[in-house]
Amino acid sequence: MAALFLRQCGYRGDEPVVDPMCGSGTIVLEAAEMALGLPPGRGRRFAYQDLAVPVAAPAAPAPAPRDIALRFTGADRDSGAIQGAGANAARAGLEEVTTFLRQPVSELARPEGPPGLVMVNPPYGGRIGNKRQLFGLYNALGAVLLERFSGWRVGIVTSEAGLARATALPFAETGPPVAHGPLKIRLHRTDPLP
Repeated sequence: MAALFLRQCGYRGDEPVVDPMCGSGTIVLEAAEMALGLPPGRGRRFAYQDLAVPVAAPAAPAPAPRDIALRFTGADRDSGAIQGAGANAARAGLEEVTTFLRQPVSELARPEGPPGLVMVNPPYGGRIGNKRQLFGLYNALGAVLLERFSGWRVGIVTSEAGLARATALPFAETGPPVAHGPLKIRLHRTDPLP
């Protein structure tokens, strides 16, 4: 799903990516793998591979890994999430191109270099319970991005359009919903911020 949403934001692997609420680092790691030319899901098995009747996997030439000068940054206020994201980066062999910082959204800073994509899958009530508590978080995220990330595009994944609107970001029209367990989530994306 991370690869899908990155592509829907126009990500082609040629710009930096920042996730200010990175959790286990999925979006950051997927962006780094895409930039390096590594296919999504390369390190996991899929259920069809265990069918009693052999099913031939589609033959696709493996892209050649490439060197990149980009950095991919994740941040989260939870130290356990940051430790887990760092361990996931190490397992994927991506520790050279990723950085994970323990910090709240209020301390998020624009990285050095060219503008890129801020891609985030913030909490949206499923685990939190009372989504009303999240409006302040989304509002703070939007304020930080508008103040510090001029020229960057933003993608926010959520099941709650009201939470996305709380950011006050200038979103383009949203795409179709995507099933995510019992939830239907959508990507809310912007053009480069003013």
